Amino acid sequence: MGDVALLAPVVQAFTQRYPDVGITLVTRAKFAVFFEQFPNVRIIGADFDGQHKGFMGLARLFNELRQLASFTVVVDAHQNLRSGVLKSLFRFVGVPSVTIDKGRAEKKALIRKENKVRRQLRHSVERYAQIFETAGFPLQPARPFQFPPFSSAEDELRTFLNSQTIISDTPWLGIAPFAQHEQKMWPFGRFAPLLEKVLADQPCTIFLFGGGSVEIAQLETLRQQFPQVILAAGKLSMAAELLLISQLTGMLCMDSGNMHLAALSGVPVLSIWGATHPDAGFGPWGQGDEAILQISTDVLTCRPCSVFGNKPCWRGDLACLNDISVEVVAKRVREMLNARRQ
Repeated sequence: MGDVALLAPVVQAFTQRYPDVGITLVTRAKFAVFFEQFPNVRIIGADFDGQHKGFMGLARLFNELRQLASFTVVVDAHQNLRSGVLKSLFRFVGVPSVTIDKGRAEKKALIRKENKVRRQLRHSVERYAQIFETAGFPLQPARPFQFPPFSSAEDELRTFLNSQTIISDTPWLGIAPFAQHEQKMWPFGRFAPLLEKVLADQPCTIFLFGGGSVEIAQLETLRQQFPQVILAAGKLSMAAELLLISQLTGMLCMDSGNMHLAALSGVPVLSIWGATHPDAGFGPWGQGDEAILQISTDVLTCRPCSVFGNKPCWRGDLACLNDISVEVVAKRVREMLNARRQ
């Protein structure tokens, strides 16, 4: 989800610089919300688990696309097997294509166990912009960027907020404790003592974000311990959740999709990093060191050991996450909330 959302600043920049050129954007239907407010963008919801599954499904998708328009170029911003098949089909009928450079070799050098090559790699948003330039459309994505207002979700969010008890004139803190892989998640057991410290420091309204039944069940245990905390996970549509995120004072999160959604909503984030590292090009777009909390690579020379957090810990103790204390996180959260209110 985060990778798809990071394409939004580039699509916006394209529509602003090339208002007479249309984009047909193929993505899963649930991600259409990231792009549907931009002009001249036709969104095709691909069903890779159903009618567009496998080679025959991709051939069906290809034929559906050809019936919609005559395309000048195919921009592959994903570079996976499915997009490769679609490119081949388009090339067969004379439509050229360009493909993103994901920088796999330099990322591999960054995460290898010995003789790491440490340097800041190009951000994913910049890689997306580069592939559009290769296609003949140079552009400059906004940094920072903010999604256009999701006005269609205002009534839904208002109804949800009116059903909650919210202390007026308090900062709104979002907390998103989860990520796709364990190697990117600060221990969940530390969020209860963190909430105690945060709420003791200053009155604030806290919203809990996540997705799926397992995560929601874990968040519910926090809500039961802290009844004043508001469970947003599973309660709102994606558009309404993005609208809520845009109204936060700050978001505490992992290296995760919620980090990207908050940063792309113009909200300050405090993101906790473990096995992964912002140098790989996936940091919160438009934000600086104040948005990152991590153990220095001078202290843990094994970091980063993974680009996506899907590799087992070489040390076996996840010190990169376990060594980040509740006190340190609480202090940084306080700084983030106070900075936004000044």
